Amino acid sequence: MSSYLSSAQLKLIKAELLELLTSLRDEVGSELDDRQGERVHEVMKEAHDSGDEATAELESTISLAHMSRHLQEVGECQAALQRLEYGTYGLCVDCGEEIELNRLKATPVSSRCLSCQSKEEHEHRENHHASM
Repeated sequence: MSSYLSSAQLKLIKAELLELLTSLRDEVGSELDDRQGERVHEVMKEAHDSGDEATAELESTISLAHMSRHLQEVGECQAALQRLEYGTYGLCVDCGEEIELNRLKATPVSSRCLSCQSKEEHEHRENHHASM
């Protein structure tokens, strides 16, 4: 168990994570409803020009990107709740060191200390640029 986090702090963090999870699930559900409505509208629309089509395609791409990000956030939230359950919440998944409390307060789904997160982002950028 993360000894530097009190049971009151852990309880508060769990409540925040559960609230965030509910909010994210609601947003994903709303986005799915919107996408279904867009499809019905497209089918019913008789006349359209290429400009409307391009705009609709761009909006669809943006909507999918938002939904993908929200689904990723749902996964991060569920993983944080699982770490709470296992008693490993607040410990970096890479190095095992304690994650700074201010970081956890700002981003309760954090799974890495700031140092390891910076390394991860740097490696991700390098791999992304190498594949281009």
